Amino acid sequence: MAKLRLTLYTAAVLLALAWLSSMLHTRILDISSPYPSVAVTFTEPAAAPADTIRIGVVSRFPSNVLYRGYQPLMDYLTGHSEFYFELVTSRSYRSTVHQLAAGDVQAAFLGSYIFADSRNSVDLIPVLKPLNENGEPFFYSVVVVREGSLYLSLEDLHYSRLALPSEDSFSGNWLLSSSANGPVLSDYTLANIDFLQHHHTVIYEVMRGNYDAGAVKDRVAREFEGRGIRIIAKSEPVPGSPLVVAAGQRQQELSDLFTRLLLPLNPANPEHKRLLNSWDPEFSFGFTTAATEDYLHLITP
Repeated sequence: MAKLRLTLYTAAVLLALAWLSSMLHTRILDISSPYPSVAVTFTEPAAAPADTIRIGVVSRFPSNVLYRGYQPLMDYLTGHSEFYFELVTSRSYRSTVHQLAAGDVQAAFLGSYIFADSRNSVDLIPVLKPLNENGEPFFYSVVVVREGSLYLSLEDLHYSRLALPSEDSFSGNWLLSSSANGPVLSDYTLANIDFLQHHHTVIYEVMRGNYDAGAVKDRVAREFEGRGIRIIAKSEPVPGSPLVVAAGQRQQELSDLFTRLLLPLNPANPEHKRLLNSWDPEFSFGFTTAATEDYLHLITP
């Protein structure tokens, strides 16, 4: 009996499928009524940026660190202006200066030393410089050693292995300078001095024991202080690394734009503080205006 019911049920299903197939076939062949229309909406493609401003940055940090700290700043400038801001990294400090000279970038975050050193060959205008945690427009270069090292001061660095960042950075020149900014090691014999690509590389190589000491910006040293390195010396105050524009057609326009968008940012304002903290730590405390005269003493005449 159960087998008979199953057979009847199967036959009924097959008949229903046959009827549906027949109706669908008839509908498809029926051309008496038009095919149902489909509403199609055409969307205009997003317009390319009407005007792109390319901003360079010297190679003081590895590319991933630069992008993490500088790209959010580019996004802020893009979101608050009629321009699209593109970050342009380079392989060296000098490359960024060459990019400015060639017009490949219209502005750049330069180092303080290389700005002073290149001012006679490239016409650059400093616009803003960052403030430190004390609200001052300075940074410091520091000498770091490994925690547990027997080196306690600069005087201990005879015949030491010394790691320095770029030769075009202030930290890369300070210890070997006889200018007013350094005493420093110009009268000492250093058995081994190497210039490394980035400030972070200097820190890592000192921590690994490949060098006895290294010189870096204080902002970088603070990241690792108490985590494997110790600071044994500090430079005199150095004017903050400038945001510069290339002299020319857009000089005033860009100077005004950077001043309008960046100068009012105040870490005492909670909203501004959150914004600044999403950028490179060098910018955490806002900006002040910069002038060429601020940097002239960094280069020995």
